[in-house]
Amino acid sequence: MGFPTTAFVIGLLAGTAAPWLAADEVATGKTADTFFAGTVAQSTSETITVARTVRGKAESRTFNLTPQTKIDGKLAARVRVTVRYIVDDDGDTATLIVVRGFPKASKQKKK
Repeated sequence: MGFPTTAFVIGLLAGTAAPWLAADEVATGKTADTFFAGTVAQSTSETITVARTVRGKAESRTFNLTPQTKIDGKLAARVRVTVRYIVDDDGDTATLIVVRGFPKASKQKKK
């Protein structure tokens, strides 16, 4: 069995498994966890906005908060967080927020 035959068999198996995996997600109603990490730009009792800069490009996302949203740590402005969320009809809904750090202190010289 040569390399071309092996590559063909592997490609065939991978191609036939993908529809089963997608059908399983639809049947169970579960999708892979989605995460977004950054700094809290704004938070209210109903939403949280997290901002980050990746490769010089700034982006921010706003997540809905529900009574089922678990918050690990104390939320405050400018703290680093990781948000696990789901995408539903209402938009992005946070399921878990983990506070990763404290607010950054201002850079003032002490006298």
